[in-house]
Amino acid sequence: MITRPILTLTTAICLGLLASGTAAGQDAFFDEGNQRYQDGDFDGALASYARILEAGLESGDLYYNLGNTYFKRGEIGPAILYYERARRLMPGDDDLLANLDLVRQQTADEITPLPEFWMFRAVRWWVGLLPLTALAWVVALAYLTATTAVILLVLKPGTPVALWARRAAIVAATIALVLGLNLAVRELGIGAPQEAVVMATEADVQSAPSDDSALRIFRVHEGAKVRMGRRSEEWIEIVLEDGTVGWVATQQLEPI
Repeated sequence: MITRPILTLTTAICLGLLASGTAAGQDAFFDEGNQRYQDGDFDGALASYARILEAGLESGDLYYNLGNTYFKRGEIGPAILYYERARRLMPGDDDLLANLDLVRQQTADEITPLPEFWMFRAVRWWVGLLPLTALAWVVALAYLTATTAVILLVLKPGTPVALWARRAAIVAATIALVLGLNLAVRELGIGAPQEAVVMATEADVQSAPSDDSALRIFRVHEGAKVRMGRRSEEWIEIVLEDGTVGWVATQQLEPI
């Protein structure tokens, strides 16, 4: 498993995903959790990270650390859950992807994903082009650049400065528009499938929303990732990565 130096919590949420005062207050818990993890006190590390989650923080680094901690504890389901949550915030992180692949090798199910249509792959690449924090910074910088360039155009018309300002405004506005759309898609979850991780050691998959043993078609195990579909009281329809469909009890899943 790959571990790495972790940025402070304040740096991880530098765009104000929490108010700055709240971020500073939670930074101590983050550092405390990191230290406990390094000392091998994984229960203590989880307790420290939980304090941050209770404050409503969402950070790729926080989820990454939680995945590492659960992995060290041998809890495959929670480890995959938090790695998957981290991947939504920092999709191209090599360490994260390596750890996720490593922990998946320890799951009991061998599921071969269906081939993905090239257009879907292209869209997924575009949406995950930059980590969420970096994407927000780029959009903000492009917006400020475009705004400044427009102001210069108004204040210094017909000058060489205006010529460069016009070019800068066009480029910056294009970047802000394209990447701003990317940011909106990710923030609003547009087109993103509702996915979950199996948390139960073993879960019966039924052909209908019923616990009748005669309706059981197969079993899935802790750590399997599924796509969620229809719901019926205490049951939810799932689709595995190989396209297999069935129903499982809702309490056996945890949404990503």
